[in-house]
Amino acid sequence: MSWRERLRERAGEIGQKRLTVGFDGFADTIVRPLRQAPAPNIPPQPFETIREFGEYLAAKAEKSCSVELRSQGRQLGGNLPFLSRAAGQMGLDVSCIGMLGDPGAPDPLFASMPCKLYPFAPPGQSTCMEFNDGKVLLSADCELPGDPWEIVLQATDGQAPGLFQDADLIALLNWSELSFAHRLWEKVLEVVRAASPDKTRFAFFDLCDVSRRSAGELDAVLRLIGAFSTLRTGILSLNENEALAAARQLLSPDITDPAAIASALRDTYAVDEVIVHTIRDTALVTPRGTVRLPTDFVAHPRISTGAGDHFNAASCFAAVMDFPDLERVEFANTFAHFYVSEGRTPQLSEL
Repeated sequence: MSWRERLRERAGEIGQKRLTVGFDGFADTIVRPLRQAPAPNIPPQPFETIREFGEYLAAKAEKSCSVELRSQGRQLGGNLPFLSRAAGQMGLDVSCIGMLGDPGAPDPLFASMPCKLYPFAPPGQSTCMEFNDGKVLLSADCELPGDPWEIVLQATDGQAPGLFQDADLIALLNWSELSFAHRLWEKVLEVVRAASPDKTRFAFFDLCDVSRRSAGELDAVLRLIGAFSTLRTGILSLNENEALAAARQLLSPDITDPAAIASALRDTYAVDEVIVHTIRDTALVTPRGTVRLPTDFVAHPRISTGAGDHFNAASCFAAVMDFPDLERVEFANTFAHFYVSEGRTPQLSEL
């Protein structure tokens, strides 16, 4: 049975699967840096790749420069909004506890999300520079005026513990960019510990770009994820940059193969499942073995911001729908490929 056949057969179960997602939220301004500004009869020429842009900047060292940014709009941003919107659009029952606006008053930017929203702080502001081979996000750290967990409890009218305990899948995202994330993840672990262990349920983690964090901090959060894995099936998802940074800081810089990094992290930190997804291939390592599939690379993406979050949303969907490992990777790759090539989140029927 293929994942397409499985979807048709079990479509009625999708809305019964509950996800609770925390804790970020951003407003993204999407821009394309221009190598050549437009002129009469000459269209603007954007920088094609991050390397090309980086080499241009390096050549301007000790000289200064200016770069024109062609705005492509303002949209919701952050791991939680992208993943949650995609998961909700697939039909899952999604509750979001995040930086989505003042308590009780979601920012209009997030109003279209097909989810239950529990905002506890205004969204962070970021500028996302798009290139054909990826993106560069510029954002400031976000701080909270008080104890993060108490703020979350107040914003949810005390419902946060039940939302996490009752979820079929907990998704904790963007640890690296939020100074208060580790504290909140520890509190969620306490909440999950208060219930009976249930390995048929999941705890999904996306650390985001860990290169700014120390080896000690990274080691601590991976041990925290290992603790979650004693209570639920823990899933750690890393892109190539994050995987290489984790290997360099905690394993060995000589380990560069995605599947090898996934396997080593799984063994070292007792995480049930580790996914490493790159623009070339995806590796999923579980107690059942290793699945590895090539990625259908998009040379000229309509959009890259949110691509990893769409991959992760599809991974969460496939996990709660109990897809076999191979189908989980196939489905996540297909879902993310549609988003990158078409520039929008697909309906399940379109896949």
